[in-house]
Amino acid sequence: MGIFGKEPESKPAPPVTSTSAPPPPPRRETAPPQGQPSRAAGSACVIGAKTTIKGELTGDEDVLVEGAIEGQVRISRDLRVAASGSVRANIEANSVIVSGEVLGDCTAAVRVDIQATGRLTGNIRAPKIVIAEGAVFRGNSDMSPRQEPRSAATLSNAPGSPAGQSQAEKDRKAALP
Repeated sequence: MGIFGKEPESKPAPPVTSTSAPPPPPRRETAPPQGQPSRAAGSACVIGAKTTIKGELTGDEDVLVEGAIEGQVRISRDLRVAASGSVRANIEANSVIVSGEVLGDCTAAVRVDIQATGRLTGNIRAPKIVIAEGAVFRGNSDMSPRQEPRSAATLSNAPGSPAGQSQAEKDRKAALP
């Protein structure tokens, strides 16, 4: 019973209208290949077409060169030289993709890719080298796996050194006249 002895009126609930769209389903992030850091889309440093950098370029993000760089380039990610780009420097990067012009040595941990419009004059050191038909390459290439510098302790344990010999080898050499 309601106030003043009347039965409460049952009002139908007003229809619920939604003015906003339902939330989108959660985005599925794909994991980057093993051994590579995740990268947000579009997270690259762009050297614009009207920009020239003289000196040393270092960093930890992808770099796209549409302008010019003169000096030294050391980045831990990928370097892309666009068709309009020009790099006159020694390059050390994770990978190097050349569509423009590079004059200098390239050292890459993963690969160097010279595309059909690319021109590279200098030495290449990378485990994988791709040179497209129409690309220009003048220099030497080294595709040996990357080797860490050997310490003196490692060298002293080398097979030819006395410290790296087994007791049987030492005994055999001692028995020789």
